[in-house]
Amino acid sequence: MKHVLSIVLFVTLPISALAETQLERLETISEQMTSGMFEAMIRMVEKEGGNPAPLRDAIPDSTWNDVYRDAGACLLDRYTNASSASVVDDMLDRMEAFIPQIAEMDLETMEEDTDFLPEGISEEFSLQVNSECGLTNLMMERMEESGFMAAMMQSMMEIDAQ
Repeated sequence: MKHVLSIVLFVTLPISALAETQLERLETISEQMTSGMFEAMIRMVEKEGGNPAPLRDAIPDSTWNDVYRDAGACLLDRYTNASSASVVDDMLDRMEAFIPQIAEMDLETMEEDTDFLPEGISEEFSLQVNSECGLTNLMMERMEESGFMAAMMQSMMEIDAQ
């Protein structure tokens, strides 16, 4: 799950026109991948025999706002500094190419097929940067505020009780 969240949350600091383009691209990619991740979670609950309705009713908004953009700018700036702008562009290309596949994936497959980290960026570094830049907390806050997290926990408890 941490791996999926870290993938969904990549973004860049708009230092130049190229960086602004990267930020805009990644904002769009992140919004689409986040929505896809929530749908995959709902499919998982449904497949396990749980009730998907409470989850569907509580899907958090995946639209970025200025706070998300600032946090994302921090994150991608750190990625660019640790690698390069062209490596980050390659990462964005791979992420964009992956988006159409999300609609058919379950969470397990998504985690296995989502290694978009730029060369030289470890998963540990990625998780640390996501946390330090605030993207992880922003995502968790939205899931909590919408009721999605509580609905997911309830669904999992009901499935376990079956």
